[in-house]
Amino acid sequence: MSSVGRSGVVASAHRLASEAGLKVLKRGGNAVDAVVATALSLGVVAPAFSGVGGGGFMLVHLGKQGKTLYIDYRETAPAKATRDMFKADADGEAVNLENSMGYRAVGVPGSIAGLTHAIENYGNLKFKDVASHAIEYAKRGFAISKILAYIMANNVDNSFEKFRRFGETGKTWLKDGRPLKAGKMMANKELASALELVTAEGADAFYHGKLGESLVNDMAKNGGLIRDSDLSHYEIAERKPVTGTYRDYEVVAMPPPSLGGMAMVQLLNLFENLDLKGMGHNRPETIATMAKALGLVYGNLRKSVADPAFMEVPVERLSSKDFARKLWFGEGERGSAQDTTRKNWTTHMSVIDKERNVAAITESLECFFGSGVTIPGTGICLNDTMHDFDTQQGGINSIEPGKRPVSNMTPTLLLKDGEPFLVAGSAGGPRIVTATLQTILNVVEHGMDIPEAVNAPRMHYQGTGAIRIESRIPPGVRKKLDAMGYSTQVPNYSQLTPGYDLYFGGVHAALVGKRGELRGGADKRRQGHVAAY
Repeated sequence: MSSVGRSGVVASAHRLASEAGLKVLKRGGNAVDAVVATALSLGVVAPAFSGVGGGGFMLVHLGKQGKTLYIDYRETAPAKATRDMFKADADGEAVNLENSMGYRAVGVPGSIAGLTHAIENYGNLKFKDVASHAIEYAKRGFAISKILAYIMANNVDNSFEKFRRFGETGKTWLKDGRPLKAGKMMANKELASALELVTAEGADAFYHGKLGESLVNDMAKNGGLIRDSDLSHYEIAERKPVTGTYRDYEVVAMPPPSLGGMAMVQLLNLFENLDLKGMGHNRPETIATMAKALGLVYGNLRKSVADPAFMEVPVERLSSKDFARKLWFGEGERGSAQDTTRKNWTTHMSVIDKERNVAAITESLECFFGSGVTIPGTGICLNDTMHDFDTQQGGINSIEPGKRPVSNMTPTLLLKDGEPFLVAGSAGGPRIVTATLQTILNVVEHGMDIPEAVNAPRMHYQGTGAIRIESRIPPGVRKKLDAMGYSTQVPNYSQLTPGYDLYFGGVHAALVGKRGELRGGADKRRQGHVAAY
């Protein structure tokens, strides 16, 4: 299947998911239909990363209408959640992993509300049409991928411990007490039935019906916090993008409660006045300049961005060119940077259709397999998004009932002369911003085609500690950075494809080429796939 086309392109973290999106495009669906089909399929075939028990953000750009918006279907804290519900250890993490494993870690899921809303309001097809491929994969089965097998076999994010501790999840993912191996076929017929119920009853099946009832009953039996009222009161939010400009492009990014979009606009504002192209790709001076900018931006935004329903976020000021200039030259107020060690896992997908509509989703269960809790009889694995709140009390990202936690997720669109040029986003928690940013710069500043831009070696930095350097960046570059006074580190988290480390995110992107062709880029770090026609 081609990665270049004229009528549609889909890039995601799994071949079957990208193919599902492309089939929907060929049946007359638009980019929104295709991205929802892709997301639902990923929840079946790559369930460690995302699924209908989680939440996310969707970018929608309607070409003929010239309309761009974001659908926020991020999880929320249950009404019974309290600021002091988790006790913090010396590293600021919850004692006994209570905010990342088990029933109290679960936020109110938003995926079903968000995906059905998108189809009903912006799609061409019915939800049953776009869900059919995910249902087929769940019914008939799919082969366990190498990356999924790796996660399970190596107990990443305590995934095997979750299978062992929570029997409803273990019955799906364990055979004779062991995780399923790569290439092994498996089905999830209970999940297929749950998705069929949503196709018949819509989001009500989850928020007012049988699926929600099963969730609430299980929560009540096991010390969880979610109740009927949490589900019935859950609402998605349509949000106005954060916008900026970079060179000849308009930048469209995710607004709060994500700090990712604000970070993207601030960083591009900073880099606009610098000659990154002249510095060269992944040269010591380039990486040092990017590290300085990342430290400034992360330090500032950690004290400035939270759920806008709980605090006023000065979006216009933070996204201005003047603010970036003052930040760079030390004229404005700075915050304290923090090197976040959480490995929050996520997935991203990007779609462009023949009408030049664009849709992109970044979704997550938070840690691999989320909380480890599966709703009995449904195959729906639930998130651990309470992990995204700060365990300390009194901060702007502390736990409050109904609140959405701060996120790094930012599906990002570049327009040129009002027309879509590039759409990108990433997985990888704190690496989302740096991975997406470097992909954009690789195209705009360094002239790379989108597959090369997505898969070029990356760096990551959050303001303190070491600059993380992917192993394919030459040792001489690292030595020069060390000589410049920077500490560097080469992670070795997982390299299913040698040299492409899972730590550095998972970008899936698409662009409109110079001759109008649609081109996709899929990340080798996540064994991604592009489908186009």
